[in-house]
Amino acid sequence: MAGVILPLLLGAMVVRELDARHATGTTRVAGPSAVAFMQVVAHPDDDLYFLNPDLLQSVRSGAPVTTVYVTAGEANGQNVAPGRPAVATDHAGYIAARHAGLRRAYAQMATGNPNAVWTRGVLPTMEGPVESDTLGKRPNVRLVFLNTGNWRGSDGRMRRLMGLWERRVERLRTRPALGSPVGKPTSYTRAELIAQLDELMRRFHPSVIRTLDPAPERGTDQKGFEHRTDHPDHTATALMTREAARRYQKQVTGPVVTEYYRGYYNRHWPANLGPGAFQAKMSFIRTYGWADKGRFPCREPGGCGDLRTGDSGDRNGWPQSTHPRYTGSTRWMQPQADGRLVAFAVVSDRVTRWEQDRPGGGWRPGVPMPDPGFVSDLDVARLPDGRLAVFGLRVLRTAALTRPRYQIMYARQDRPNGPFGDWRDLGNPAGSTMVREHDAGAPVTAVDGAGRIAVFSRNSGQGVSVRYQNADQTFGPWIDLGGRRVQDGLTAGTDASGRIEVFGAAVPAWAEWRWNRQPGTPSLWHWRQPASGRPLEGPGAWTPTEVGATGPLTMVRDGRGRLSLVARQVGGPGTLVFRQRTPDGAWPDRPVSLPGPGGVGPVGAVEPSGAAGGGPLLVGRDASGGVGVSAGGARWQDAPGLFMHAPATVVDGQGGVVTAVLDPLGRLRVTRPYTSSGSGVDTARWQWQTVGVRAPGDS
Repeated sequence: MAGVILPLLLGAMVVRELDARHATGTTRVAGPSAVAFMQVVAHPDDDLYFLNPDLLQSVRSGAPVTTVYVTAGEANGQNVAPGRPAVATDHAGYIAARHAGLRRAYAQMATGNPNAVWTRGVLPTMEGPVESDTLGKRPNVRLVFLNTGNWRGSDGRMRRLMGLWERRVERLRTRPALGSPVGKPTSYTRAELIAQLDELMRRFHPSVIRTLDPAPERGTDQKGFEHRTDHPDHTATALMTREAARRYQKQVTGPVVTEYYRGYYNRHWPANLGPGAFQAKMSFIRTYGWADKGRFPCREPGGCGDLRTGDSGDRNGWPQSTHPRYTGSTRWMQPQADGRLVAFAVVSDRVTRWEQDRPGGGWRPGVPMPDPGFVSDLDVARLPDGRLAVFGLRVLRTAALTRPRYQIMYARQDRPNGPFGDWRDLGNPAGSTMVREHDAGAPVTAVDGAGRIAVFSRNSGQGVSVRYQNADQTFGPWIDLGGRRVQDGLTAGTDASGRIEVFGAAVPAWAEWRWNRQPGTPSLWHWRQPASGRPLEGPGAWTPTEVGATGPLTMVRDGRGRLSLVARQVGGPGTLVFRQRTPDGAWPDRPVSLPGPGGVGPVGAVEPSGAAGGGPLLVGRDASGGVGVSAGGARWQDAPGLFMHAPATVVDGQGGVVTAVLDPLGRLRVTRPYTSSGSGVDTARWQWQTVGVRAPGDS
């Protein structure tokens, strides 16, 4: 399919931006029919720092894995360890060393042997040739280098990738690596670089696309100036990848899952990787950094790794965590009024809805809901009359690519068990301040005893904002509830008396920020509604805990009306459960510490019928990317497989527990989890049902 250009159908402004070669042809092509992963990152090593362990799990699954590096990452051209004497500047040699380190790290992930043989080749594309390297023993593992460089213009100013995205730079030249089979540099306009990414997606058919953070955290430097706290190359790469993914998704017929990951800000949020995952991540970073220099003969022309990273790649505080940019709740599946379950997930840029054909029965193929642009996981609220409402964060594409609008949207059933109406716009906690719209967190909801929905979102001040539903079912304005240094991934629940309680994981507001790690013991920020029907009051309460807690968080209510709050333990694989002593009562500062599944993301919780005092059933992604289940803190039972995001778990209309996940082909997979306390895992007992998405044109 090389050289075939497909319709982009993205609006007049974008069509004008493309040259004529990208506007021919009208044929849609088949979407991914098998699992395949594509990572698009800015620099050599971004994938190792920010996407692992998800990347490792993908490589070890045996599925095709392609990683695209947009920039050359040439820095100052000196491949020398920190503190060592400077060496001669050699941009091409340093680029080659970084590429060699990547090949060694991927070989180690895929085969266990960092010195496994690679084939370096040239991939012809419409925008010009690019280097494409394949691993000999695993030829479906591929690294693609675009090598855009940083250049100083005649005016003395640097030409960088963000300038290309913002149209301050018309064209950006590339820097081939020393010894690259692509010998001559080329250049890209913004349109050409986006088209290049689109073509690579169409060539390799990823079912999962991963990239960096398109809307990084806002922070303040030592001089008090406010700025984004990630590398601008990361942001520009993510923004161009998002645009290319939108085009790719419109041109293929199959589902695509897109994931975004935080970058430098990992250093400030609680470490959410357990010791095993962290050490595995570091082993690949050390291999990339040529920490084993002198232990094997290096035959690469520029060196066999990035000595600037070396064996101390954790000094920057980045690898201790892996944080998806757009978190969500584990409540994306809920029972309808008649007992049929409904599940929602973002697939191919749209919210897709699956539902059972009868209570306890089979599932119908997923149906994409109208309007594209959704990026977050979803939260589903259940109203007192049984109607459901689904909430998510949407990025509205405008004619000017550099000025998207970030909107919190919702759609609800007009009647119990009925269809869902159109999406309605709840705006953004930032109001009309576009520069702060990007900071909106994934929406989380609760319904109080008066039947009123409250929608919560983390705001640009790293606090929490809320918007309440009025009696006429419209919504009032966004209200800032305060809070400081609150991590995205809030949770909200309703206690036995109908009052809403809200928690966010946070780091101490008074502690001094340190450049490479979070300060103090990460704990909780807490809000409680004074009475049903009344507004919550700010600024909330900082709630220290004896054990460090990290989000995203989950809340569940048991049959006695007590709420439980579930978090992952900072720096360890454990799970923390804070349980009210009595219904509507106080919360303990020391949780019950239970074994954990490993992995990252929220741990779902549900109180099965008849589980009086036994504790919630816990379900979460495990260290292998599969699903783990624990009943009442007993040993975790693991389901094999590789799944996206966080599982959802509910009690259905028949009183049984049902767990759902999204798989790497954008399909819903549903099971009744096996939680026997017997020895070992009986995989046959999981009995997964796989449900696809309705193909275009199906009635």
